[in-house]
Amino acid sequence: MGKTGIFYASKGGVTETFAKQLAEHLGADLHNMKDTNVDAIAGYDNVILMASSYFFGALMEDWGSKVKLLHTVDFNGKNVAIVGVGNQERHPDSFCSGAADFYDKLRFSGARFVGDVCACGYTFTFSRMQRGGRMLGLCLDKADPKVQEKIDEWLKVVKPLFTK
Repeated sequence: MGKTGIFYASKGGVTETFAKQLAEHLGADLHNMKDTNVDAIAGYDNVILMASSYFFGALMEDWGSKVKLLHTVDFNGKNVAIVGVGNQERHPDSFCSGAADFYDKLRFSGARFVGDVCACGYTFTFSRMQRGGRMLGLCLDKADPKVQEKIDEWLKVVKPLFTK
């Protein structure tokens, strides 16, 4: 398995909890963006970019201006998975939308995006993470009774792709 890094931002701890869970299953290094420079991404073959959305679908503030620096990292040939954390009930009009910023910044970077999921099984009215019937990555809601099932299914798909 190639070297895997999870880069996350978490305000209330929910995203951090999910990041730790994914790291345990993938043998990944964890990096809280509050204390991490974007340059650290360069040392990984497999990258998971995680964040929760705030307000009307804005990316969590610890990513802040750092997301604008993603272009300074060479993503050519890297596997990149996006994980958004949100609340379908409280924010159905912007569910996990902030995490779509990762895709927007990297879609022409040479990154190989992995881990998109079916939009079925979610209950929301709008998300920038949705493209047709698919989500750009895994979207997690701690109140979703099927959240563990979604994580397990995603890991079955992503883990074999994280090889180099």
